[in-house]
Amino acid sequence: MFAVSLALFLFCIFVREGGQDQSGPEIQMDQQEIQVSIAADDAALLQGVTATDRKDGDVTDSLVVESISNFIEKGRRKVSIVAFDSDNHITRAEREIVYTDYTSPVFTLDSPLRFSIDAENLTEGLHAQDCLDGDITSKIQMSFQDSYSYGTAGQYQVNYSVANSAGDVKNLPVTVEFYDPSQESQIPSLTLNQYMINLSVGEGFDPWGYLDSVTVNHFQYVKEEDGILHGSIAEDILDPSAVQIENPVDVNTPGVYEVVYSVYDEEGVQGSVRLIVSVNG
Repeated sequence: MFAVSLALFLFCIFVREGGQDQSGPEIQMDQQEIQVSIAADDAALLQGVTATDRKDGDVTDSLVVESISNFIEKGRRKVSIVAFDSDNHITRAEREIVYTDYTSPVFTLDSPLRFSIDAENLTEGLHAQDCLDGDITSKIQMSFQDSYSYGTAGQYQVNYSVANSAGDVKNLPVTVEFYDPSQESQIPSLTLNQYMINLSVGEGFDPWGYLDSVTVNHFQYVKEEDGILHGSIAEDILDPSAVQIENPVDVNTPGVYEVVYSVYDEEGVQGSVRLIVSVNG
């Protein structure tokens, strides 16, 4: 009797389970890879995707974007798509998206990368903007490429880096100068109208156009609309040859370059400033 009851019980379970839908929806895509803008919403990412279920029929309305991967390569990501049926069965599928208008994070600079020997904030004046995440200045990291002794004046090679939420890392290898404030007033100085510029490959570049003023031998010379450095007296002009410009920029080759502007006073003391030029491919 027990064996008969057990067999009947198992048969009832089989009939009950067999009557239920155990499979999830099927997801179909008209394209495995699509091109979209960085501003694309979930509806755009689901364009051309449908879902059908053996029991429920069309369940396209259940489709959702579950996640978007980091970049597989620059501008290309994987999207995980999920569909549900009325029995809460889940099916996943992936498609790749390629951004049509993606650009890597961009650094900008408000002031020269010159700091007092006792400075603590070595990212001051440096900002980073990203087309996906907006302002990512707070994510900037810095590492010394040279050995650095705190409180020692001099020039050091450093690398600033920043990453966006998709894993794209932008590096900025540059020279940082540390100075002794007690000696600063004795050194000639130069100012620029910009301290970092971003160029496209092949874009024109004239370093003289970024020089703003020169202070040397206790006189200040300001560049006016005629491109000449004028002193406070109308006839007082600084010979352009007094400003030496080291310009290694190759606008046809992507990379980070430093243009060095220098001037010497009557005693041979040098003052300099750097313009960082990022040629972006």
